[in-house]
Amino acid sequence: MMNRITLPTIGVDGFYHPSTEEEIVALVEQAVSEKLGIRCRGAAHSVSRAIYTDPGAGCPPLPNEVSEQLPPQGPNLNLMFDKYTQLTWIDAEKGIIEVEAGMHLGYDPEDPTGQSTLENNLLYTVFLKGWTLSDLGGITHQTVGGFLMTGSAGGTVQFNLEENLLAVRMIDGLGKVEWVEKESNPDLFYSSALSMGLLGIISKVRFQLTPNFFIYGQQLTTATTAADCPIDLFGDGSTSGKPSMQTFLQQTPYTRLLWWPQKKVERVVIWQAVRGAATPVFDPQPYFEFGTTPFSTNLEQIAAAILFTLLGNSSFGQTWRKLGSAFAEFKKNITRSWGGTFWAKLGAGIVTFLMKIIGFILVLLFSMFRGLLIWVYPTIIDILQPITKKGKAQLFMDYVWRSLPMDNEANDVMMGTEFTELWIPIGESQRAMNLLQTLFDQHGITATGYYSTELYAGSKSNFWLSPSYQQDVIRLDFFWYCNNEKQPADKGNYYSLFWEAFRKENIPFRLHWGKFLPEYEYEDWAAYFKSQYPRWDDFMALRTARDPHNIFLTNYWSLHLFGKSKNG
Repeated sequence: MMNRITLPTIGVDGFYHPSTEEEIVALVEQAVSEKLGIRCRGAAHSVSRAIYTDPGAGCPPLPNEVSEQLPPQGPNLNLMFDKYTQLTWIDAEKGIIEVEAGMHLGYDPEDPTGQSTLENNLLYTVFLKGWTLSDLGGITHQTVGGFLMTGSAGGTVQFNLEENLLAVRMIDGLGKVEWVEKESNPDLFYSSALSMGLLGIISKVRFQLTPNFFIYGQQLTTATTAADCPIDLFGDGSTSGKPSMQTFLQQTPYTRLLWWPQKKVERVVIWQAVRGAATPVFDPQPYFEFGTTPFSTNLEQIAAAILFTLLGNSSFGQTWRKLGSAFAEFKKNITRSWGGTFWAKLGAGIVTFLMKIIGFILVLLFSMFRGLLIWVYPTIIDILQPITKKGKAQLFMDYVWRSLPMDNEANDVMMGTEFTELWIPIGESQRAMNLLQTLFDQHGITATGYYSTELYAGSKSNFWLSPSYQQDVIRLDFFWYCNNEKQPADKGNYYSLFWEAFRKENIPFRLHWGKFLPEYEYEDWAAYFKSQYPRWDDFMALRTARDPHNIFLTNYWSLHLFGKSKNG
């Protein structure tokens, strides 16, 4: 029987916006009653088809891209928790809180509702009371529920957000609500809290917070040659006197590397940090990924947008059309950074117009003389990411919430980055790095692309479908600029080169569930995924029991998990 409450109506944006748990339950019951699908979105940092329901019959599918802000057309129910964001202190002295799933971890500048602020996010709120989380991802725009459901993680094998989790409150496919506690019901906890929304909806999360600490670190850029790089990227360290990649990842508390493997570029950006005590007197020096002011940060990113859109497209018209959203984002950000007044809008408009003139000239020139662009590319990267001079590394010391997520400054539109992420047992680090170097050498720009490749660590997890289930990992992120031509996950396209090479060399890997998965040979890939997860069958049995009407299952997930469409 439906709950006797007033159901939220669908918004003009296509979402339902429940404000209470009772409303969420009622929407689940509606989905069961009307045989509809139901899914919840967070900050839309996963690929769209992993987030949303199927489109209605005869309705067009969404492009499978990140940062897709609107749901597909049709009668299915897509929920946004922007009105479900409360934090409750259960025990302030012990740092125990309960958080509604729609609360953002940090400030989300691309929040479509405009409600996300510095002051109303989880990390800043608990920071003011002396608490934090043990680990954070490279960005903190995500909602609490979305971050957990996709298995996101930071760059460390020494710490894990899992240690902060006490319980999740789940709503299953029949509308049943229960607290699932780590200590009293570990099987259900470790299957549900990371389940891509397939076992139910996370309503609330209970955390045991970590006492505040500061981070102290540095970033430097070095050549990848054995003589110059402080890490033995491709060896075991036995003859170089430098840490191997595996050793570096294991011994560094927090780190992230960006590898630019292109010929005449060949460099690696090493970001690393350690924990330090939260002292009473502290003068922070934040980490800056781009410029040190909002204007210089946005200027650098619009320049990068022009460069990478040029490199990823073959015609003037296509390149210029795709840059439209980047210029609009640049103008919006400059206006906001200058205070949002009439004069700020006027000034931002003038600056944007000038950038469009410069951009038009560059696009026209390099569209006609593409060879010239390829020739100057190494020089451009050397300007954007110069080799660090000795003693000139960027040093930082800062609050966890601001600088541990080192990519928060990267704009989702101007620096729109999509990727597939391979999680490989950390003991295979040397083989993985050497295979990558071989692929880059053999295939050249087809493999390296014009963007960087990210290298991360990941700590072992007890979540059944975590890509780091019971093993520390090295994570390889193959970046794809969002404006590029083609679909990178299709057979024969960019990502397949790496997926198939690692399978051929018998280097086991699992993929980040919120990022790109192979969009071909679904049955074969579903069998491969199953072979990599010891608790796969247990998870699927629970999925059937907790979602008997398949209201959470979409065609996308059916293809990737079972190798066949939902209705076939």
